[in-house]
Amino acid sequence: MKRKLLSFCLSALFLSINAATVAHYNGSRIYWDSRVPVTVFNGGGYGRLIQLADGRLMACCESGGIKICFSNNQGKSWTEPRLIAPNANNTPNCVPDLVQLADGTILVAYNPRPSTPYTEDRRFGIRLRRSTTGGKTWSDEIFVYDADYTFENGCWEPSFLQLPSGELQLYFADESPYTQSGEQQISMCRSFDGGLTWTAPKRISFRSGFRDGMPVPILLSDSKTIVVAIEDNGWSGIGDFVPTTVRTTITNNWKDDYYISGTSSQRSRSINYDYCPIAKGGAPYLRVLPSGETVLSHQSTFGDGDNMKMYVYVGNKTAKDFKAMSRPFYQGTTKGSWWNSLAVIDTGIVVAVGGLDGKIVMTKGYPMKQFVVPFGTQLTDGHLTSEDSYLTSNARQVPMGSQTGTFAYTDFCYDFDRLYITCLVYRRNARSQQPFPDGINFYVESKGASTDGLLPTSYRFSMLPDGTLTVARGSSSGWTPCDIPDAQAASYLTSSNYRLELAIPWTAIGLPSAPIGEKLSVNLEILSGDGTQQLVESIPDASPTKPATWVLLNLLEPDPTGIEEVENGKDPLTPFRGNKWKIENGKWKVESGQIVNRKSSNSKCFDLSGRMVKRQLPKGFYVVGSKKVVF
Repeated sequence: MKRKLLSFCLSALFLSINAATVAHYNGSRIYWDSRVPVTVFNGGGYGRLIQLADGRLMACCESGGIKICFSNNQGKSWTEPRLIAPNANNTPNCVPDLVQLADGTILVAYNPRPSTPYTEDRRFGIRLRRSTTGGKTWSDEIFVYDADYTFENGCWEPSFLQLPSGELQLYFADESPYTQSGEQQISMCRSFDGGLTWTAPKRISFRSGFRDGMPVPILLSDSKTIVVAIEDNGWSGIGDFVPTTVRTTITNNWKDDYYISGTSSQRSRSINYDYCPIAKGGAPYLRVLPSGETVLSHQSTFGDGDNMKMYVYVGNKTAKDFKAMSRPFYQGTTKGSWWNSLAVIDTGIVVAVGGLDGKIVMTKGYPMKQFVVPFGTQLTDGHLTSEDSYLTSNARQVPMGSQTGTFAYTDFCYDFDRLYITCLVYRRNARSQQPFPDGINFYVESKGASTDGLLPTSYRFSMLPDGTLTVARGSSSGWTPCDIPDAQAASYLTSSNYRLELAIPWTAIGLPSAPIGEKLSVNLEILSGDGTQQLVESIPDASPTKPATWVLLNLLEPDPTGIEEVENGKDPLTPFRGNKWKIENGKWKVESGQIVNRKSSNSKCFDLSGRMVKRQLPKGFYVVGSKKVVF
């Protein structure tokens, strides 16, 4: 380990700096584990995915007709695709959507699109097939709607919604009513018998002179409001499609002639452009998280010329205020991501499904409002072992890398004395040389202050792949170098990756002990340098100089079968060999400065010099200083 010592910190006693208290960032952000996307279909487009009631994942796409496949392991692998709606009569079946009804029936809808030469007997339309056998067998084709027979007056992109009453709705974009213009509306058909028969379509959204398109409906978690994400090219000053929502109450439910016009208050641009740039583009997709928050995606060439990318945002429980813009897939500069979709599976994992290079691939994202920090002491040596006590067994609570392609995994734990951070970065031949090195920046606001500027309680810990650590502290002028000699840093560097570990004493950042139950916020940046420039990937919407935008840490209470406080003066121990303690229980003797909560019969013992001693201890309790450990 190397450490670069800098000048002493400015005094924490000065009274004020130019920082105003503001509301802390509200809402989840999605952290994408994009290092190895999984291929769902080896060819095709318009991939869609759901989780079935039996836990399986089911996906569909257009590829020489409509194909489906299944996963029994949360998307790690997929069955061979099966064709359930083949093309016929020079009419490709396109753009599927799927839903499982409350009674278990699975429906797949699709969009017949006649090829030229057009003939009046072959029309653009909406069709579907049903399975009452969990996807094993499928019904004959069921008619929903026919539009015109030419491309200019067709219909497009079906999408399902089932209401609590059992009513099934199928939304789609529809040009057929506007044969003399290029306008387009959103239409919807209803079924009251599980998709066997359908009503005539009704208009639910139309902006005169423009093209509402690609609808995706949801029912909000309040079960009172239907929201439909659409692409809308009619917003003043935009000049292109942007994601938009239209909505109605479930009581109204698009009754009679009710629809959302271009001037309706029930039509709104989805994204909070105070946080996010205007990324023009359509093909929106909308889903609801178990928390009630909403997630929205769309495609855009923003930030990379003509290279189409998938962007995802998190909105509130009313499907508004979408922010935390992120990209699920790292695409470099050559891959487009087209006609994408989202699914929410398990207990809230977001699955992004994208059309990359002719394949349908998926990756998982993890929405988090805060990071969870379990109790447990680590040996800061740059290595991860099965004895470590991070939240996840592989220390990968926070994945990053989809923006720059430098994939990293970070996790945390703490004890009464220190906060521990580990970060594994996949980076070939990482460089520590200035200028523009690789590395990480880890930020801590030790008082959890919610401000739009830095305070003396704000700290930045910068680490290079070789373990070099520098520290800076917040001030009115920005970051001021300082020295925290008790901070421990270590690295383990290979040709393909490096792991950095950091132990920060609570007292070094102005805290008497672990701030359990108190506010503490952090930020993280992954740095990728090549000697000529440095790319920085940060947490969505987190600014390095605005602690109000950082992520809260949730320090879990110590396990009651782990370390407990006992009264001073009752310790059956005496100092042994200077800073070490002697602990005796029967024939066993362990020399240690601290014993921490164990996860198995193997405990971890540390002397005060940091050297780890492992012992198999019998059940009982052991006291170290003023702390009791129960086995």
